[in-house]
Amino acid sequence: MKLKTYLFYAFIICSLTNCKRENEVKPIQQEYIVISKEDSLSNAYDKKNKIPRPFVPQELKWYTDLVVIMDSKDKVYIYQTERKSSNEEAKFDNPNYIGLRPEYLTTVDSKDFVSFLKNNNDIFGIFPNKENVINPFYIASETDTIKNVAISNLNKALSEVKSQTIYLLRKTTEEENAVLKFKRTQRIFEPEKINWSTKFYDGQVTPFTKEYEKMEKKMKSIVKAKETFKKKIRIVNM
Repeated sequence: MKLKTYLFYAFIICSLTNCKRENEVKPIQQEYIVISKEDSLSNAYDKKNKIPRPFVPQELKWYTDLVVIMDSKDKVYIYQTERKSSNEEAKFDNPNYIGLRPEYLTTVDSKDFVSFLKNNNDIFGIFPNKENVINPFYIASETDTIKNVAISNLNKALSEVKSQTIYLLRKTTEEENAVLKFKRTQRIFEPEKINWSTKFYDGQVTPFTKEYEKMEKKMKSIVKAKETFKKKIRIVNM
């Protein structure tokens, strides 16, 4: 009798345990994205299907209105840019100096990244909105492999709402790396004193030099970092 009672209670406990496990919310599986691999797959697909590479304006080769930087731990850094565009075709292999500063970077915990985008969707337009405006954006990483859980959460959220928003992947620029370093160490940021390389524009000019200023004056298509999430206001002349 005691054995039957023991087995009965064991069955009940086991059943309750299994029920609890079935109702538990399963954590989102971590995704690792290798930037160079994604580029190789994309290039191979285009080559196989004879798809010509689309022309990308100089101002969109590295920056979009929204840029997201994911670190290898648990932080996401977000900033915005503004463009002075033209139809002039500029062909440079390096970005221009955009004047990014540590205070322009908004830091968000990876687990709160999607909620942050949704709460500010009137600014970013990442998720479906009344205007049906689709805003592509860049996701950058200091390393070739993105291990941040924020990208897994983002992919899941975009899939759930069937968003047509796309993001582009790239490594962080020299300027972004420098600003991130000062952001994390909270040191005084004096860009004029940084030993910049010549990896800007044509690969032969350095920011804060006469040669750089001379080249930038000729440009009609320039990207500049702007004050963090300063919402655009359309001015109507009466």
